[in-house]
Amino acid sequence: MVPATRLSQRSVSWLLLVVGVALILAAGSLFVLISTGFVGGGSGSSGPGTVTGFGSVLSAQTPAAPPTVAAPLTTAPLARVIIPAAKVDAPIVTKGVDANGVMQAPDNAYDVAWYGFSARPGSGSNAVFSGHLDYVKVGPAVFWNLKDVKAGDSVQIRYADGTTLNYAVTAVNTFDAATAPIPQIVGPTPKDSLTFITCAGTFNRITRQYDKRLIVRAEKV
Repeated sequence: MVPATRLSQRSVSWLLLVVGVALILAAGSLFVLISTGFVGGGSGSSGPGTVTGFGSVLSAQTPAAPPTVAAPLTTAPLARVIIPAAKVDAPIVTKGVDANGVMQAPDNAYDVAWYGFSARPGSGSNAVFSGHLDYVKVGPAVFWNLKDVKAGDSVQIRYADGTTLNYAVTAVNTFDAATAPIPQIVGPTPKDSLTFITCAGTFNRITRQYDKRLIVRAEKV
């Protein structure tokens, strides 16, 4: 007969082996889930195909040319947008709409898009911008903290020649992407305004899109 102490030691050894294998398998499964974006791990959800603006037929709802109420202060290219409350100090790139009327998104996690169909900041109407909420293999993107801004928070737009325009947040709203009042969001305004758009709500891993949009409006001060 095998002594009881030997049986106990053997049982403990087998138990430790089983537990070790289980932990290895669990770790492998967690790695797969994180790497594919099914659980949080800093990988982000959005990607090159994720629309940060709207996917409606914008060509039928927006002006054919950027509206200008006043002569622009400068003809220099737009350079940076700064929103301290959202921890944003980012470069600006120019985008438009594609052949289907979908607002083109920034190509990476760090840029903010200004849309050429909208006004230039400082010209007296609505300048429209968008940026990603998060981004695959990056995690939180340029507008991750945009939800934290509130009325009265400052916004700066800087042109490449150093011209700086100051604005203050006037409204923060969230809309369903499919039913948002797009003409009111991206269309002309009677005041010199900025409109910032980013994703919100739930990410659909089949369509690779978020179901809501966060809209921040600011006016020149």
